Amino acid sequence: MSSNHKLRILYLSLEFSRWRRARQWSYATNLGLEEGLLACGVQVLTITTPWFSRAQEICAKKKFDQVWIEIVHNDLEETFLEWVASLSPIRIGMITESLTYSSDVHEKEPTLEERKHKVERRLKYMTHALVCDEKDVGYLKTSSRVLAMWWTPAVPKRFIKRQRKLASLPYGIFIGSVYGERSKIIQNPELKELMIHQQSPEHGTPYPFFFDKMHGALYHFLKSRLPGTKLLFLFYLHFLRAIRQRCFSLWLEALQNGCAVICLPHYVKTYTGRVVEGMAAHMPVITPDIPDRPRNRALFEDGVEILLYPENDPIYLANHIRRILSDPGFSQRIVEKACRKINNFHTCEKRVQQILNWVETGEEPVYA
Repeated sequence: MSSNHKLRILYLSLEFSRWRRARQWSYATNLGLEEGLLACGVQVLTITTPWFSRAQEICAKKKFDQVWIEIVHNDLEETFLEWVASLSPIRIGMITESLTYSSDVHEKEPTLEERKHKVERRLKYMTHALVCDEKDVGYLKTSSRVLAMWWTPAVPKRFIKRQRKLASLPYGIFIGSVYGERSKIIQNPELKELMIHQQSPEHGTPYPFFFDKMHGALYHFLKSRLPGTKLLFLFYLHFLRAIRQRCFSLWLEALQNGCAVICLPHYVKTYTGRVVEGMAAHMPVITPDIPDRPRNRALFEDGVEILLYPENDPIYLANHIRRILSDPGFSQRIVEKACRKINNFHTCEKRVQQILNWVETGEEPVYA
């Protein structure tokens, strides 16, 4: 898109005020998109969730060609969405969860239905939607007036590793929350000697402390209505980027600690960001096969760039880990081909360019 440098985009980025929640929200999904926008020559103003109450002051007299905003987890009042709609003719809502689930998932998580209705109400203020679940693209096309695009995970190109650690431990690594079927898999005797649940790598570093203290101080500043919003906002972004980038680097380094990156079953019906992040860390990735999602399945070739297992079959998962351990050549081939795919198709720079092109032309991206 030759006119990207002329675009002025307001990016309303999801951020949490406590690290215990923020650590689950990947840098690649929030500020990584800011990197992608800047790489495309866009003039971008990023405002994170804690600053939404001062967003009108920060944006005073500014005009925008597009607004990008996460509309699932952000706490968005109707008046705020009305203001967002007044800023630009193009408003892109980012939907970071599946909207439709089977009845058995709804029984386990009854709040998911209300979340779907909440997102649908917010879509009234959007013109476009980036949707992580391919099935929801068709659903939105028939149930709303927004233009919808399937949006897959990516990583900033500069974080892609060039090689693996030479000394990795002889088991698969899982880092993440334990819920639902995950606890059964972790406790399965077949996996006892093959997989470990590792702590989040920033644990024991000062970064979570800095993050929480920064947001605690920000809360008191915003509540006080003291002047100095724009100056403090710039300092905040500077330190937030530094903390987020360092923690993301630690995350990618931690993914290299074992013989493979393990992804366990999850509710969202797409590959998690850990899949492309594991590949970016130069590691073989083993992840559940997402049923009834052919476009997702086509992103990476099973047995060539990725290793898939039925989500309720820990024996299948265990066999994958055993093969990785017993056949280093096979493991290396998986890694090299996956890394090539990530470099060519799944960087934040590439993804943002595809989104901008889709908004301008309506042309759907090619991901594989």
